[in-house]
Amino acid sequence: MDSKSELPLMFHLSQASKPDCDYVLPLIDNNYQWLLMKGKEPPSYWVMDMGYDVQVIYEDVRFVYGGQAIIPINKRNAKEPPAGYYDFKGTPACRAGYAMVYWGCDGKSNKFRCPHVLGKVDCPFGSNWCSSSKYRNVVKTRVSKDPRYIPFPHRGSENWQKLYNERTSVGRCFSRLKENLNLDKIMVGGRKKAITHVLLCLIALVGCKLAVETLSRQEIAA
Repeated sequence: MDSKSELPLMFHLSQASKPDCDYVLPLIDNNYQWLLMKGKEPPSYWVMDMGYDVQVIYEDVRFVYGGQAIIPINKRNAKEPPAGYYDFKGTPACRAGYAMVYWGCDGKSNKFRCPHVLGKVDCPFGSNWCSSSKYRNVVKTRVSKDPRYIPFPHRGSENWQKLYNERTSVGRCFSRLKENLNLDKIMVGGRKKAITHVLLCLIALVGCKLAVETLSRQEIAA
């Protein structure tokens, strides 16, 4: 799904009993290859809900397709974040156990600073305990170390949230397909007929989008 146009790029019809995460990588690969064939730049970000929080998805998006998966962490049965981290967003813990403060990015790394120096906590050890430098303690996290737990940008940042909010376009697209084009009422039997039904719905959606864009341009020109 393209978040800007709110139109689907690829689709796959699967059994309801199968998890969606089993099919996402083939869809990404098909879309990636199609864009390359058309001479287009592949997406830098692939936004998904936490149902796709699977290690291999992060790794393939990062190392095979050169992008970044924007997915919330699904805590599942995890009671605590990994060692060295304060939360499930990938925020490092300082030596005193406090959450370090996100301080932007440096190249391809997320940068975090001492929370005591920045006035976020009152550390009983003071600011000289963990580092003698004037800038005090700084920690950098790299996506290449763990593409799942260390996204770029940082999960706790405004930029990450802004990217994730783009996922709402998927909900709007599905709503139009189901409520206006009867995609949720497939009355035909057999896989081929069901695929035909889906394709007709998608063609109608694209046709409506083209009509609206054409009318908008005509109104602006007038």
